Amino acid sequence: MKKKEYYSIGIMSGTSMDGFDFSLIKSDGVSQVKVLKNQYFKLEKRLKDNLSIIIGKLNEDFDKTMKSEFFLNTQKEFSELVIINTTKFIKTNNINLNFIDVLGIHGVTLIHSPKKEMSIQIGDAQYISNKLLKKVVSDFRVNDLKNGGQGAPLVPIYHNAIFPFKNKNIMVINIGGISNYTLLSKNKIFSSDIGPGNVLIDSLCKRFLKKNFDEEGKLAENGKVNLNLIENWKKKSFLKKAHPISFDNYYFKLNDYISSDVSVYDNLRSLTFYTAFIISNLQYKLECNVDEWIISGGGVKNIVLMNHLKDLISIGQIRNSDEFGYDSDFIESQAFAFISIRTLKNLNSAFPETTGCKRSNICGKIFKPNNIN
Repeated sequence: MKKKEYYSIGIMSGTSMDGFDFSLIKSDGVSQVKVLKNQYFKLEKRLKDNLSIIIGKLNEDFDKTMKSEFFLNTQKEFSELVIINTTKFIKTNNINLNFIDVLGIHGVTLIHSPKKEMSIQIGDAQYISNKLLKKVVSDFRVNDLKNGGQGAPLVPIYHNAIFPFKNKNIMVINIGGISNYTLLSKNKIFSSDIGPGNVLIDSLCKRFLKKNFDEEGKLAENGKVNLNLIENWKKKSFLKKAHPISFDNYYFKLNDYISSDVSVYDNLRSLTFYTAFIISNLQYKLECNVDEWIISGGGVKNIVLMNHLKDLISIGQIRNSDEFGYDSDFIESQAFAFISIRTLKNLNSAFPETTGCKRSNICGKIFKPNNIN
């Protein structure tokens, strides 16, 4: 007999590679969700650099890189760090590991190609399961890709559980490296990636300003929006693609956007405006009257970005996910904890309307400790 509610730890390490987000939730995997703990652990620079090297090498020679000692050593180091941080998370928050039903682990995405039906995240789920003696759900995107889907976004089923507005059109926006949306409308879920969120902003900050990101948008405040750049960027082909679609951070190249004819700060301010424009354009692209816009992800903290968004969105109230009790920094780690519960219960988490798959499918593979049935 299956349990009604499960305790699940979600572990998310995104393409920004800044660290690990940990979340403990209690949920039935359908509509009941209680977030119990959230915690962040930083990823050290050396490991981040190694991951960046592997991403580059995979695009050059996939087979050779996957078999290389460098990849295998980095995979093990990342997995060991997941185990160490899980132990810290449990100890710091006084969690009894015996009560945990499953861990949902989504490592840094190394390569994501719907055309090749391929999405690989760093981390050895079987090894982690053996060491912690717990069930682990990982490889969340593979089933969807095999079913003709984009493999992303997968979080919409969680949005549907935590933002159960009736008789309203709710647009949930996640501004991570890539921006994506979930449209909750009349008991239906629609979703897609949109385009660059923070990825181009972060890339510019790293290359020219020696900063990992633009904290609160303070750097962008030094620049002005260049309308000529914006008009050129509005012609980008990805904006014309039908939804749902998915991108990885490496789809968008900084050199394809910035101009040497304007200052670094004007480039930065223009990229910030562009991210807001792409999001606000959904109100026209989807031909939907949005009642509520709920924003989450790292972009929420960029005040300049949020102000541009408020100026550009003409219909609907704009709110932060924190206002509903869900920390915008941990929505994705909570989501993969939630999806892992659905995986245990054989419930679908990806749908034709959310990923473009041919048929709804269960997301994630279950890894059990070798000495446990």
